[in-house]
Amino acid sequence: MEFSKVISSRRSIRKFKSDAISPEKLEKLKAALLIAPTGSNKQPFKFIFVTDASLRKELVLKACHQPGFADAPLIVVACAQKGSSFDTAIAVDHLILAATDAGLGSCWVGWIEREEIRLLLNIPAEIEIPVIVPIGYADEAPDARPRKPLSDLIVQNTYS
Repeated sequence: MEFSKVISSRRSIRKFKSDAISPEKLEKLKAALLIAPTGSNKQPFKFIFVTDASLRKELVLKACHQPGFADAPLIVVACAQKGSSFDTAIAVDHLILAATDAGLGSCWVGWIEREEIRLLLNIPAEIEIPVIVPIGYADEAPDARPRKPLSDLIVQNTYS
């Protein structure tokens, strides 16, 4: 897909079909994470690809407030070294855009019960969990949300 189409067609998907994601598409998602830029190329993150259906269901029930996410065949849990959430966010954005390009839906989810996720997935205490991302084939087609005028968001040279 052409890049401007990828970024303009991306939507937050909250209802998924349970169809499996092909190994080829999973590799594209992993590759997008690998090439994401990071400060000093430290790559201070790890991503847990939760594909087991019972574990996904438990994750959603205990740690997430969106029951429809359990139908997604993949939930990616972003794990970051302390103070590295910015680099991790860049990688997650790459992941989400790669998912869109592959014809998959996703949703950036930050309203989560981090300690429940930590316990369920054996994540060490010193590791931050900034977001999770359910990924799969969309079972909904939300319209684009309204945006502020560009003049409200971009100014020239100074803030005022």
